Amino acid sequence: MGKCKKRLIAKAKNEKEILQMTRSEAIIKAKNAILKDNAGSDARYIISLFGITAEELAEAGVSYEILRALDSLIN
Repeated sequence: MGKCKKRLIAKAKNEKEILQMTRSEAIIKAKNAILKDNAGSDARYIISLFGITAEELAEAGVSYEILRALDSLIN
């Protein structure tokens, strides 16, 4: 596990709502954050922490253009 992932997990331990979130809830929250804030820090944080893929976001309803803009973040 890399340093960045360790930091994200350590930060999530202080936020109880993130620890109790399921993967499907995280995908929906990331989608809403992307559509609201054009891939702001909340969306990037959730995507990195849960390892959400572009396919999962596309199934949730995120457009192709936004997914291409997040290409460096999403594998």
